[in-house]
Amino acid sequence: MDAYIYRLMRFIFLFICLILSIICFLIVFFFLFKSRQINYKILQNHVILALLFCNFILITTELPITLVYSYYGHIQPENDQFCSFWVGYNYSLYDIGLLLITFGSIERYFLIFHERFIRKWRFIIHYPPIVFCFIYPLMFYNLLVNFYPCEAEYDYESYVCGGACYQFQTIISTIDYITNIFSPVVCMVLINIILLFRVIYRKQAMKIANTWRKNRLMYIQLVSISVLYFIIWIPFCIISLIRLFYNPFFLQDVTMLLINYCLYICPLASPLISLVGLPVVRQHLRRLKLHIPWAGHITENRIRPTGIIVLRTMTQHHTVSRRHNDEHQV
Repeated sequence: MDAYIYRLMRFIFLFICLILSIICFLIVFFFLFKSRQINYKILQNHVILALLFCNFILITTELPITLVYSYYGHIQPENDQFCSFWVGYNYSLYDIGLLLITFGSIERYFLIFHERFIRKWRFIIHYPPIVFCFIYPLMFYNLLVNFYPCEAEYDYESYVCGGACYQFQTIISTIDYITNIFSPVVCMVLINIILLFRVIYRKQAMKIANTWRKNRLMYIQLVSISVLYFIIWIPFCIISLIRLFYNPFFLQDVTMLLINYCLYICPLASPLISLVGLPVVRQHLRRLKLHIPWAGHITENRIRPTGIIVLRTMTQHHTVSRRHNDEHQV
């Protein structure tokens, strides 16, 4: 039921978002690597940088496949090998993003309230989990898609070729859904709710200890990215849960035409949201805005001369007053 008008609208929307997102990614990466003020040893930046890298790979390598499918109405090339690659690649990149944002939510909680513990054991509980978030999905879905004992029947006119054959097996598809989608989303929601209440409860004490100002941007950045993932992934999880355990055809048309493609919103919007916790990049962007010729011209003509005139007027007034006082004394 993927009619031409739906494919055309989807293609135009995703293509425009792709161009804008790539521009934002390049701007963020440019200032990140250009700036000498960014300390790459700061632990809270690592997960965000890893998430940005993963999302950039997704929109520049996987999303174009979806655009080609949306434009022609079928995949190109039409063969099972390409379908297997697309399915495994698509599932892996999405799961990497979910695992990273879930781990980032857990780690941010400890960075805000138990920073010394994280820094002390960072080579055990910080770096290995980030590497695991990349390696595990790639290995899991590559093995499951290519080596699971089932007969692949791909549909070349469906998104991700209609999915892998293991998804039609109840036990393994349930394990995959619970382990790699449902659990990370639920964990992300719970840890952010706990973090919200903990911050509200401890906010006054953190202000007194002067730690709220240091952790404010880190908390806002996490909440902003997490809320975006909540809005997109929670409806997907609910619909998938109903289709998996109750009705396999529940909202099938809505899922095929809309829900599957809404998942791209998270990687497309991630560079803009990440700016909340990257003040150095924001400072560079503000400087670019201030150095626009006409903006600088307006600033110089309206603000600076007024201040100079007021300063000179006050100086002249004091000088004249001193002269009158001197003459009166003489």
